[in-house]
Amino acid sequence: MNTNFGLTLEQKQLLSQTQIQSLELLNMCNVELSSFLNNEYMENPLLEQSTSNDMLGITEDFHSWYNQRQTFNEGYGDSDKNETRFREVSPTVYNKEIERYIKDQLDAKRYDKNQWKVIEFLIMNLDDNGFYTTSIEETASAVKAPVDMVKECLEDLRQLEPYGIFAENLSACLLRQLDVLGVEEENLRAVISCHLQNASQGKISNITRDLGISSATARKYIAFIGTLNPRPLSGFHSGNNSYVIPDILFTRKGSSWDIILNDNWMGNYQLNEYYLKMIAESKDEELQEYFRKKLERARFILNSIEQRRKTILSISQAILEWQTEFFENNGELYPMTMSDLAQKLDIHPSTVSRAVNGKYIQYPGGTLLMKDMFSAAVSSESGEIGMTATQIKKVLKELIEAENKKKPYSDQVLSNLLKEKGITLSRRGVAKYREELGIRGSYERKEF
Repeated sequence: MNTNFGLTLEQKQLLSQTQIQSLELLNMCNVELSSFLNNEYMENPLLEQSTSNDMLGITEDFHSWYNQRQTFNEGYGDSDKNETRFREVSPTVYNKEIERYIKDQLDAKRYDKNQWKVIEFLIMNLDDNGFYTTSIEETASAVKAPVDMVKECLEDLRQLEPYGIFAENLSACLLRQLDVLGVEEENLRAVISCHLQNASQGKISNITRDLGISSATARKYIAFIGTLNPRPLSGFHSGNNSYVIPDILFTRKGSSWDIILNDNWMGNYQLNEYYLKMIAESKDEELQEYFRKKLERARFILNSIEQRRKTILSISQAILEWQTEFFENNGELYPMTMSDLAQKLDIHPSTVSRAVNGKYIQYPGGTLLMKDMFSAAVSSESGEIGMTATQIKKVLKELIEAENKKKPYSDQVLSNLLKEKGITLSRRGVAKYREELGIRGSYERKEF
């Protein structure tokens, strides 16, 4: 056996852990990113969050959207259909259903006619959240019943499901849910009773100073409160509906377009000034080292999020410019690959792939999966055709619809007709697209 030694020169690109994490953030859709940021916020005291409920765009029922997408991908796009795609999706709660649901939980034999009248009045005057905010005295006056009777009926109703219903306010609603769960943590109850506004605004330091607890504990309390139901009636129809939440919004203003990244609803994240001051003033080396690592992590996340925003917006702008005819006039999609777009923006194709992964664009015509905007030009033996498969299918479908039903075109004839239109496609290629359109062969189409 001979042993030989030699040197080999290789060039490799190795990604650091932070680079990998940055790419993972780019790969996330806004919903996934929101969950990631919330987890980071719970673990890192240097991150501060101010909440926002500004959900832009319109959510769509997933099943309805998916059916529309199938139609879009098969080349049946129609502007009239697209106009009907928008609709706000929210559970419709009918008073009669609520009344029946609540009454079914009560033992009717326990109540006389007057008490039943009070119960019906209380049910009919629930607000949209499921709270009963009118005072007992006002209720008694309105229904012409004794105050004690109203109080007893209201207390009975507050024991029913969904838990928290008939509470006088949000704090009472959440505390009722803690009772049901058997949670007796005093500081948690204090946060709900006295600090809901601080919790919603991310003012952790106000909570920690008042209750004498750590920021980690306060964040865990807030996370737990987030699992409770703040609007008992919002979960009245507990189906398994999934919703499409747009990540990018294309809005038309006159002759120009605005591109908006729909991430305001996640809340704003920034460095916590209180802990930054603590780092500067602390003499404890161990504490300083702990906060230094947390600060580096927080800065990395905030910088990565900003870079993610810039990348997604630049790719969205390039898509809009490339497919202007589609967005403005409901025209056909031009052939466009991720490599084409990457070359235009001078970035790597994998960056484009991550940036569009699982993300949705909403424009005046509807909501589209971002990756559906990409399609390569179809190639034949004679070279590139310069049309997408969807465009070719549309032409093919039009030819078949116009044929003489008693003498339908064979695949070879269809191939010849396509060639006359400048589309060179083999007989086998025609058969492939015809089958994908769900159109039968010429013999099966023939009318005798």
